[in-house]
Amino acid sequence: MKVRVEYSAQLRTALGRAAEDVDLPDAATVRELLIQLAATCGDDAAQHLVTDSGDLRPSLLVIVNDVATPARRNASTTLRPGDVVTLLPPVSGG
Repeated sequence: MKVRVEYSAQLRTALGRAAEDVDLPDAATVRELLIQLAATCGDDAAQHLVTDSGDLRPSLLVIVNDVATPARRNASTTLRPGDVVTLLPPVSGG
């Protein structure tokens, strides 16, 4: 199945793109999506998705079809074809 992933803030910069369509197995979860992205996107982006131990970043906000929750709380959410997932790491700077 395909889901649309939109990147914000530092993730957009690290990946060099604002969005992409991602292929996932049927009934994949948000956790599976984030782990797949972390494995394929390079270290600069992966550090915003997962910790060194492979846990989901607690500070990452995941928005699935306009419903926002922290990544850890959203980890078991099952995705459906056509879902739009927006990833928003915390914004820093001054």
